[in-house]
Amino acid sequence: MHVIFFLIAFLLLVLLSMPVAFALGVSTTFVIILGGDVPLGIIPHRLWTGLDKYAFVAIPLFILAGELMSSSGILIRLLDFARLLVGRIRGGLLQMNILVSMLFGGINGSAVADCSAVGSMLIPATIDEYKDPDFAAAVTACSAVVGPIIPPSLPMLIYVLAAGNVSIGGLFLGGVVPGIMLGVGMMIITYIVSKRHNYVTDKKSYSFQEVILILRRFILPALLPFIMVGGIVSGVFTPTEAGGIAVFYAILVGFCITKELTMKAFYQAFLRTTVVTAVVLMMISVSNISTWWLSTEHVPMIMSNFINSITSNSNVFILLMVTMFLVIGLFLEAAAAIIMLVPVFLPIAMSYHLDPIQFGLITCMGLLIGLVTPPVALCLFITSGIAKRPVEMVFKASVPLLIVNIAVLILIAYFPSTYLWVPKLFGY
Repeated sequence: MHVIFFLIAFLLLVLLSMPVAFALGVSTTFVIILGGDVPLGIIPHRLWTGLDKYAFVAIPLFILAGELMSSSGILIRLLDFARLLVGRIRGGLLQMNILVSMLFGGINGSAVADCSAVGSMLIPATIDEYKDPDFAAAVTACSAVVGPIIPPSLPMLIYVLAAGNVSIGGLFLGGVVPGIMLGVGMMIITYIVSKRHNYVTDKKSYSFQEVILILRRFILPALLPFIMVGGIVSGVFTPTEAGGIAVFYAILVGFCITKELTMKAFYQAFLRTTVVTAVVLMMISVSNISTWWLSTEHVPMIMSNFINSITSNSNVFILLMVTMFLVIGLFLEAAAAIIMLVPVFLPIAMSYHLDPIQFGLITCMGLLIGLVTPPVALCLFITSGIAKRPVEMVFKASVPLLIVNIAVLILIAYFPSTYLWVPKLFGY
């Protein structure tokens, strides 16, 4: 009965637009008081112990590294590199958009930052070139989902911290193939749409010297994800150490290589990092109380028994999880949902013999698709604002690309051998 009160209180507060962390904290406090058999002193104790882990230091370091790289002028270099590779394909500006999202998202690790930065630069130019603002905004929004799938990824890091016993290196490696599949799939759809609408082709040619210059300008900033992921996978440093090295490298790139990182931008990067970190850590801290209380109420066991009563088939369980994450992603931000759901459902998934890396990718991708599916659809709102188009029209143009996202989600859910060979190759 208390669990029902908890769910009703939480959903009601979320519907009243209370931030998720506060809604979770208030609803948990409400049921603890209602139960009367747990001392209230457990709340501040659990708030503190929820954050008392050295590994959480990696979160602000990952965020700061991405913010610093975003402020270091690397986006122009990535655009030049993307134009060199795919600019001559039909709908070249749109193809560039997708490729830059794969590269920039891998460096920044944030879909929203990718969507805002890439969209502000490419959407106006694409509209001028192809006169199709809806599809330009749709491509930007949908391709932004690729970034957090390609390592290093902040949602994956949060998943590992919420799960407690999953290898971050293995999960990062597991995201490589799905990220490439997403990008290539959207490029194919974009090519078909571009050919149907007869979008012009970029006929710009490059001299050998120009190619070398573009590659030279691109290579040093693009080394960041390889340094981070390579160091973690090889065991040279931990995720926290990887974050520290990434911050140092981002400062080096911004001040000494691109020379576009100003002291003002440096300060603003720290400020944005502080705000985002505070939100994430508050969510982790509060969810520690909720997870503990749910455990005392035997909710994970009840959920496991309930799901087992429905089916003992792992394929049906996967379908339930995929559907659940897609629906929850409509209403909750991915990081908050990961922190809340993973401690409850990962043990159940493992009882069905799912690989924790497989479940991690299903979780992250299923929730991230919510960034382009209303009513939350943060990326969709950002790009429709830049394109000055109604959200419903941009969403309509997004449907073919969303089909690709869902198709890849189903593929990674039911055919893990298509991508788990990469972490297995490195011993995970």
